[in-house]
Amino acid sequence: MAVASGQMGIHSGEKHLVLGLDPGRDKTGFAFTDIDGSLLVSGIFPSSERSAFFEDFTPYIIERNAVSLPQNAVSCLEFIAIGDGTTSREFSEYVRGKAKCQVLSVDERNTTLEARELYWKLHKPGFLLRLLPEGLRVPSRVLDDLAAWAVALRALKKYRDISRNKL
Repeated sequence: MAVASGQMGIHSGEKHLVLGLDPGRDKTGFAFTDIDGSLLVSGIFPSSERSAFFEDFTPYIIERNAVSLPQNAVSCLEFIAIGDGTTSREFSEYVRGKAKCQVLSVDERNTTLEARELYWKLHKPGFLLRLLPEGLRVPSRVLDDLAAWAVALRALKKYRDISRNKL
């Protein structure tokens, strides 16, 4: 996977990150993106450790496309997007209590399918795997973090549509 070069230049107080969350009973996927939707870091944490996640998300990182992401990335958020599935109501209430930014609820139907597509964009299949139809390719890991990225991408589209309508 390619890693972005140079520092991100994010300073405390600047708001140009988005956090996508895909909460589940046992585990929660997360994805930090820039305002354009590019994945910076993503990972999965046990849902029971959500308070630890908001203190320090770095132990849970699986994918990393940014050289540096500030420890205080949660304070640099434009908004948080939460998938509206399994345990979203309880999780949303918790996040709204912690967040100092807008929290959006996003329809998470089919985000698992989108996560598969995103996985294969990040991890190009080898020659033999390319011979298989896409639907038969099985990623080598769980994709809750990439489902969270799909949630963030949907929220960004919704956010841009709202912003355009305000003009």
